[in-house]
Amino acid sequence: MDTRMSNSPSPPPQAPIASAPGARAAALHKVFRGALSSSIRANSYDNFSSCFPTPAKYCPTALEGVWKQLNTRLEEECMRDFEKILEERSVVEGLNQWDGMIEEARRAKNRAVEGEEPPVPLHKLSAEELYTAHLTPFIQQASEELNTKLQQTQQDNANKMNEISEQRAEIARLLATLQGAVKEVEAGVQATMQADGGGFDGNSLRTEVWDMEQEITATRQ
Repeated sequence: MDTRMSNSPSPPPQAPIASAPGARAAALHKVFRGALSSSIRANSYDNFSSCFPTPAKYCPTALEGVWKQLNTRLEEECMRDFEKILEERSVVEGLNQWDGMIEEARRAKNRAVEGEEPPVPLHKLSAEELYTAHLTPFIQQASEELNTKLQQTQQDNANKMNEISEQRAEIARLLATLQGAVKEVEAGVQATMQADGGGFDGNSLRTEVWDMEQEITATRQ
């Protein structure tokens, strides 16, 4: 049977494991350093000098220097061997992977308690779901930009409507003033017509103007 034609879902790829020490790797370093320091402190100068009574009696300074160098060398060698073992056995990566598995199990447990469905692996998503997931951020960004432009356009339209309303009010005031002036003119004409006996005689007005001009001319002579 050709396994390439199998419909069984392939397992999701493992997430990359960090090489930096995680929580458990850091705890392991701390425990080892504590144990090493405790062991070195147990090798005190009194215990060391008791093994070499003659040098301790005649050259204690030199013996103390040897004791310090021995402890320093012992600590360095132990730390170097410890780091070498961690590197050869990939202890840090293993502990980090363990941390990741425990954290993932904790999240899965919390989702189960809260009734939340676990996330679907990428290899089980359909083409449409992948397409939608890929375009959703761009669509959201475009939608936000369009909403911003729409709000700006609406604000501009509102400002223009306010300007139009103010202009209409100004036109209405001017028309009211003009209508008042027309009424005053009409009232003046009406009063003039009433003073002339109910009619307006253009010839009489011209005659009066002519007589006034003749009087002015005679006065100048």
